[in-house]
Amino acid sequence: MLFLIAALLASVGIIAAIIAWRSESSMLAIRETETLSVAEVVALHRAGRFGHAVEVMGTIECDTTPLQAPYSEILCVAYRYTVSEDKERIGGYGAHHQPGFVNQRGEQNISHNLDYQGSHVPRFYVRDSTGRIAVDPAGASLDMPETMARYESYTGAELNVERQIWREEHALPMGYRAYILAYVANDHGEPVLMRHPIDNSRRFIISHRDERALIAHTRWRAYGLYLLGGMCIATALLLTAFALRLF
Repeated sequence: MLFLIAALLASVGIIAAIIAWRSESSMLAIRETETLSVAEVVALHRAGRFGHAVEVMGTIECDTTPLQAPYSEILCVAYRYTVSEDKERIGGYGAHHQPGFVNQRGEQNISHNLDYQGSHVPRFYVRDSTGRIAVDPAGASLDMPETMARYESYTGAELNVERQIWREEHALPMGYRAYILAYVANDHGEPVLMRHPIDNSRRFIISHRDERALIAHTRWRAYGLYLLGGMCIATALLLTAFALRLF
């Protein structure tokens, strides 16, 4: 059992370290990419500089019908939501009562469901003082503000069963200022910002934060993940050493 726990902790630590490393690579890409105006990006497109990495800050616009976030009902160009639902039996367990799964409040978890979904428009635009340019968000890492977070708890039709639901929504609303790290591309003669045409591992970021705030957020996220990963791996090694001594 100790070996299994150690293996799980080591796996969590390794995954956290990998995510932290990816966050650091995003931070480096942000620092190394030149921030340009829309007019300057259009000039790169005219010069045939397809695949060139650029950063743009602009206000979000959409020529097609925008999306409506499912809970906040905000008009947006992208959203994602998570719904986590637990069913807890409160007392009256009967013959199927399993004491080992009852928490300190006398509740027994009988089911857990997690629903994660998201969507984005096929194309939107960002505008600055020099013009506007199309953005194809497919494959982007979307950093969106939280638009709704709500906890619900109520007793359903089942006897002594309480449903606990956590809903969380993030969206990129119309009219928001957005930071975009993307690559110059051509679509039927029109300049468009999108993911790298060949190397999908290259950073493609759409964020509601400006460059400085995004770097700070990414830095602290990476440090926190490295700390979590180190703690998990260290604990796994200690458990492994303890288990070996027992044997």
